[in-house]
Amino acid sequence: MDLWESVSIGDLELENRLVMLATHLSYCDEDGIVTDKLVEFYRERAKHKPGLIIIGGCYTEHLGMSTPTMIGISRDDHIEGLQRLTEAVHSHDVPISAQLYHAGRYAHSIVLGQQAVSASEVKCRLTRETPRALTLEEITQTVDNFGIAAERAKKAGFDSVEILGSTGYLINQFLAEATNKRRDGYGGDFESRLRFPLEIVECVRKAVGSKFPILYRMSGADFVPDGLTLEDNKILAPRLVEKGVDCLNVTGGWHETRIPQITMDVPRGGYAYLAEGIASVVDVPVVACNRINSVSVAERILSRGNVQLIGMSRGFLADPELPSKARANKHQLTRPCIACNQGCLDKVFMIEPVTCALNPLAGYETERELGPQGEGRIAVVGGGPAGMETARVLAMRGFDITLYEKGDRLGGMLHLAAKVPGRGEFAAYVSYMERELKNLGVDIRLKVQATVDTLVDEGSDCVVVATGTVAGAPSIEGVEMSHVTTAYDAISLGLDNLGDVVIVGGSALGCYTALYLASRADSVHIFESDEALGVDLSRTTRWVIMKSLKEKGIHTHANAQVTEITSGFTSVLIDGEYEQVDAQTVVLATRPQPQDRILKQLERTSLRTEVVGSMKKAMDLLEVIHETYKFANSFQL
Repeated sequence: MDLWESVSIGDLELENRLVMLATHLSYCDEDGIVTDKLVEFYRERAKHKPGLIIIGGCYTEHLGMSTPTMIGISRDDHIEGLQRLTEAVHSHDVPISAQLYHAGRYAHSIVLGQQAVSASEVKCRLTRETPRALTLEEITQTVDNFGIAAERAKKAGFDSVEILGSTGYLINQFLAEATNKRRDGYGGDFESRLRFPLEIVECVRKAVGSKFPILYRMSGADFVPDGLTLEDNKILAPRLVEKGVDCLNVTGGWHETRIPQITMDVPRGGYAYLAEGIASVVDVPVVACNRINSVSVAERILSRGNVQLIGMSRGFLADPELPSKARANKHQLTRPCIACNQGCLDKVFMIEPVTCALNPLAGYETERELGPQGEGRIAVVGGGPAGMETARVLAMRGFDITLYEKGDRLGGMLHLAAKVPGRGEFAAYVSYMERELKNLGVDIRLKVQATVDTLVDEGSDCVVVATGTVAGAPSIEGVEMSHVTTAYDAISLGLDNLGDVVIVGGSALGCYTALYLASRADSVHIFESDEALGVDLSRTTRWVIMKSLKEKGIHTHANAQVTEITSGFTSVLIDGEYEQVDAQTVVLATRPQPQDRILKQLERTSLRTEVVGSMKKAMDLLEVIHETYKFANSFQL
């Protein structure tokens, strides 16, 4: 099978096998009405012609919405906006599907204005609230609302609908013993728990007619105690098809599972086996997804001949041109999704509009466009993320760019982060930027320490300083001793045979350093003076990092102040008492300081100088890229 071959879902013909999956964006107004922001986001992606675009979730009733700004399909006044959206996508001859969504107990009472509902009264790990159980009459109405929503989708011009039966939402809550404690016809044995999703499929099929395609997004395995396994879902899948489902879209487990599913440490395509398992028991097309971030991974999965379609979501956030670049054999210039989650899943859980850490245009299609063409010689000092993004945007605008990097490759701190186990995707972004900058004609000078004399002699019209930060040295007695090093050096120099290691500082830098050193040391202790470790890690990544630290036997200590370093141990104040911890190596991972030497020298010249990135203030990767883009896009000589 080839990714660019056509395929059918029921009577719906797709030009290729690449599906843009439903992505919760929070771009609607607070009534669920489609906005220009949402339309233009999808129009931009439709231009590059994936085989199918699925939008959503689209809440089928008020009790089903998890955020006020998600897409509504619960009322007739939603239809007009949805029709604008379908027309925008159809203008590029791409079919579009509406995902029918009900959050169940994943909805917050503060959003609903009332208690959330579910199969049973089982407290939710995500919301920390307990829902009420739907009555039999309410179940009937909930099922009917799926059918009515499907009718609205058809009226709005959608080519198909997808029923959301995965990720721990309402349908999962009826299927799993973990959340279904009912003793009526909708609970108890497996057959009774299947009743709710099967009734929904029947209702939707009746509402849209026999020829209108229905997709069903299902969990391949729930990965929660008393949830459904792959073997359970192999029983469910054929039953769904019997009731009228034309395509099964198979994802991983629930949002609350403690098994990583879409974070950076998950191998690319690592959950395709779930879709392949479902495909073995049905005769309709099956979509594989989760951590498929490149055409090469997609084609490898298709080549096994088990599934017929590939689903991506975040890949289209990172680069809407992904299909066009792949078809033009320019896939190496595709901006990769690195599964950092900073702009997407983190934003969803913070009830904020989604964007992408690496793509500053994602979600800003109506607000940001490339600035006017310019001319002049710009020197960019520092090849980290801020320096690379500055060079990229200014080069796109026509400026003559020279990028100076004292190291032997670009990437800055990302180059070091990529060495940490489970963080290797950072390297994919750096490699992409290296190719992109060369393609744009940027003069990249590696192993060159930029000096004021060089910058003046080169005739630069402006110097953009993006030198980032250097390790800070805290005021601790003994910090100057020979067995004390920085987190930067511990990773970049590949230090080994370190004995017992103490890491001073439990920020993201300290946690990453501990993971890197775990296999190179006899023991690793992290001491953080604040109340918690890793507070600067992204929300949906932090738990994964904390889990990895525990699995690797790394000792973590909060509210712990290192007070003295000696030749054999460190003194630490923990809960008002001093302890001595063996340490043959001490690694400083405390707050970094701006690397501003060249900046101070430039300030004594007449050269125009600008500052970008973490030189200005502490920022995460998303802030660095977006703030740098805005600077470079509005820059004028």
